[in-house]
Amino acid sequence: MIDINGGMKAFRAGACLLAAALALGAPLAGLQENEPAAPDTVEATEFPSGVASLDRVVAVVGDTAILLSDIQVTLYQLQGAGARIPPEGSERWKTFADDVLEAMIDDLIYLQQARNAGVTVPEDRVTQMADEIFAERRSRFSSDEEMMLAVEETGMNMLQFRQMLRSQAQAEGMRQAYRFELEQRDDLPPVIVSEEEVEAAFEEFAQNQPPRPALVSFNRLVVTPNPSGAARDSLVARTIRVQNDFANDEEFSVLARRHSDDDGTREQGGELGWMNRDLLVKPFGDAAWGARPGQTVGPVQTQFGFHFIKIERQRGAERFLRHILLRPEISEDDVEEARTLAIQVADSLRAGADPERLVAVFRGRVADEAIRFDDVSLASLVSQFTGGGAESGLTAPTPGTVYGPLPIERGGPTEFGLVHVLSFRPEGPIELNDVRDQIRQSLRTRKQIDVILQEVRANTYIDVRF
Repeated sequence: MIDINGGMKAFRAGACLLAAALALGAPLAGLQENEPAAPDTVEATEFPSGVASLDRVVAVVGDTAILLSDIQVTLYQLQGAGARIPPEGSERWKTFADDVLEAMIDDLIYLQQARNAGVTVPEDRVTQMADEIFAERRSRFSSDEEMMLAVEETGMNMLQFRQMLRSQAQAEGMRQAYRFELEQRDDLPPVIVSEEEVEAAFEEFAQNQPPRPALVSFNRLVVTPNPSGAARDSLVARTIRVQNDFANDEEFSVLARRHSDDDGTREQGGELGWMNRDLLVKPFGDAAWGARPGQTVGPVQTQFGFHFIKIERQRGAERFLRHILLRPEISEDDVEEARTLAIQVADSLRAGADPERLVAVFRGRVADEAIRFDDVSLASLVSQFTGGGAESGLTAPTPGTVYGPLPIERGGPTEFGLVHVLSFRPEGPIELNDVRDQIRQSLRTRKQIDVILQEVRANTYIDVRF
C-alpha cells in the first residue's frame, strides 16, 4: 500500500509519483512465459527533482508490472516515515531497493493468489480501511485546503485520491484475508523454530514495547441472587407454560415473541444470529454446544435468568441460535441474601475449601463458569467490580488473600464476586517468558507461510529487470 508520510515535503516528493505507482495494479495484456509483455522504458511526467525522467519496468509478476517509480514511491514514503535510505546510486541503496522490490513481489503474489482463491472483502470493511487511511493522511496537514492543494499537485482531485485509497485498501484487505485463510489451514508444512530465533525476535520485539502491566492469577467465584417467594413461584409457572407450548409443537419464534423477556431479540423471534461459543456465558454455551442442530434445550440458568435455546444450524465453529429468556424478579432481600451467602463462601475459601467443590455444593447459587484465571492484567480484574474493589484492597493484591464479596453488574441483578489471589506480578519490563509462546507461534506461522509463498513463487512467472 502506498503511504504518504512526513508532512508536506514528503507528500510532495511522493505524490508526483502516485499516478505512475497505480501501474502496479495494471494487468499486462498478452503476457507469454519468457516473453516481455511491456516496454523497458516509458515516459514519466512531472517527476520531482532527482528522479529519473524515464520510468521503466523493473519486474513482471504473473500478468502485472512493477515500475521503477513504484520502488521510488516506496522509498520516498519510507524516508518520510523516518527510515534511513542510503544515497541513491550507492551499492547499499541498490541492496535496500532490492529488498523493497522483493517485498513488493511478495505482495503482488499474495494479491494474485487471493484473487485466484475468490477472496473478497466486505464493502463496509473496505470503506472503513480507506476512511482510516484518509483520516491519517489528513492529520498531517493543518487544513483541508492544504491537503487538497498537495493532492492536486499530483494531477488528481480529491475524489480520485479517495478512489485510489479505496483501491489500495481493497487490495490490502484481500491480502490480509488470504493470509488469514492460509494460517487456518490444517496442512501447513512442518518447520522448526529454534530458541535462538525466539530470543532474537524477542530482543527486536521488546525494544519499543511499553512496560508490562501488573498481572494477577486468581480463582474467582460469583454468587448470583435467586428469586424467592411469589417471584420464584411465578418463574416456575412461566417455565411450565413454555414447556407446555413446546409440547404442542408451536414454532420457537412464535413462543419467543409470546414469552421472552429479552427486549433486544423478542420481536425477531428470539434470534441471536451466528454465535461463537467464546462469546457466550458458560452455562449457555455448554447447553448450546451440547445439543445438535435442530434441537431445543432448556431451561438453562445464567445470571440473566432462565433460557430456552434453539440450535437452528451450524457452520464451522459458529451456530445460529434463538433463545427465550425468562427474567426473574429479584428483590432487595434476594440481593442481600446472596451477599450473606457470598460472605459464607468467602470464609470457606479462606479456610482452604476447594473452589470447584464450593460450586458443586452451592449449585444454582454460585455461577457455573470459569474459576481459574492466569496472568490477567490487574486493571482488567479490578474493572469487573462496581467501584473497582478499591475499598477491599484489590487494587494492591496480596497472594493468598481472599477479597470480597465485591458487587458485580453484568446485565442482570447485582452479583457478588470472590477473588482468591494466587500470585501477583507488579508492573515491569516485558520478559521473554511473558511472550515466549506467542513469539514462537508467530515465527512458526511466518515460516510456514514463507514455505507456501516460495512454492507459489516457483510456479509464478517472475522476470526481475532491476
